[in-house]
Amino acid sequence: MRRRYFLEISGKATAASLFFPLLGRAITPKPFPPEELADIYVVQKGPAAELTERLIELLGGIDRLVGSEDVVLLKVNSQWWAQGMTNTDVLLAFIRKIVERPNFKGEVIIADNHQSKTPNSRGWNTARPNGKLNYNDLVLWFHQKGFSNVNKVHWHPAGPNPHPLQFGGSGNSVVKGPEEGDGYVWDDALYYQSPYGNKTILSYPIFTSPFSGRRIDFKNGVWQKGKYLDVPLKLFNFSALNHHSAYAGVTASVKNFMGVVDMSCGYPAPQPQGTYNTHHIGVTPLFKLLARYRDALKKMPGFYGVYLHPEVFRFHFTGGVLGKFMKVVRRADLNIITAIKVGWGSRTDADKAMQTDSLIASTDPVALDFWAAKHVLLPATKAARAPEKYLRLNDPERTEGPFRRFLEECRRELGGTLSEEKMIIHSN
Repeated sequence: MRRRYFLEISGKATAASLFFPLLGRAITPKPFPPEELADIYVVQKGPAAELTERLIELLGGIDRLVGSEDVVLLKVNSQWWAQGMTNTDVLLAFIRKIVERPNFKGEVIIADNHQSKTPNSRGWNTARPNGKLNYNDLVLWFHQKGFSNVNKVHWHPAGPNPHPLQFGGSGNSVVKGPEEGDGYVWDDALYYQSPYGNKTILSYPIFTSPFSGRRIDFKNGVWQKGKYLDVPLKLFNFSALNHHSAYAGVTASVKNFMGVVDMSCGYPAPQPQGTYNTHHIGVTPLFKLLARYRDALKKMPGFYGVYLHPEVFRFHFTGGVLGKFMKVVRRADLNIITAIKVGWGSRTDADKAMQTDSLIASTDPVALDFWAAKHVLLPATKAARAPEKYLRLNDPERTEGPFRRFLEECRRELGGTLSEEKMIIHSN
């Protein structure tokens, strides 16, 4: 396709999508639920281990968070390294508080799906960790101290994915339940549908504990010998806080759930037919056309401005998928943002990061992400004298911005609040 022809058709198509954004017909979005009060816990200034200790105290102590026989699942961000991954100094201190109790008979599992082809890569074995250790070395540290009940699990995409648009993980196993072994559940009855008609299956992992051999069903709990056990499964969502991109704005606790779902479930993967994966729930016919010829077109000026235009890509509906997922599959017992260092302009570039020495936690991920972006990431962006585009994209109060629209769609499905007058701040 010639450059002139591409610019001509993309210009017309973009204009059409702007003036006729439906590209078909959309149903009226569901109304927002009533806003709820949100407790947000904040500790700042100090070493990571000390901040972790203070946060746990502020939350009422570790015994209030974790029972003596719980299976504790720590969802981390392993897709990136440096400030893009969860801070491991915080994780080490948090896990120690759990397992060093003499009455603890449960187990701790660190888990994530970074969606790429090689599971044991990226944040797991990076030489540029966020903290002193990467995740593999973190698990090794506990094993060397005699804590064999601290382990890791790599969730991995389950279906075929011959033409990925991002990470190309595929081919693990699609299962219907724990009796079929490890893999991802693709249940047609669990789905999100955007106002434009795109449908995403709310896929979730089933995996075997390396310590106990029990099978962990992310949705339904701990399973062994043909039945679910009366053993609590506790989920802690440990995220980082960073600028993401022009189409997403900021990444924090809500977006961290993209490492739970299976990106080989739906377009651009071929199965299930007629569905879209979580990342691509908002795509339009124009996006799919451009994606088909992306390799030939991507070097042309203006390509990505069209390809990732908010009315062509519509990434904010990914927030809706994740909100629905948290509501009907499983939400975290607690979300913790490890903002020891934040990337005001990048998830991996050290020159676009700043030390902020903050931990922020809440059971409301929508309120948490709003508050952390406004009061930690945005001030860091200003202090760095970052270019104007970062100030705009990192601002959660900018109602037309991608991050705010993403959080609104999450709130539409999950509930929560984006109003600071509803946020109760606890600090020490």
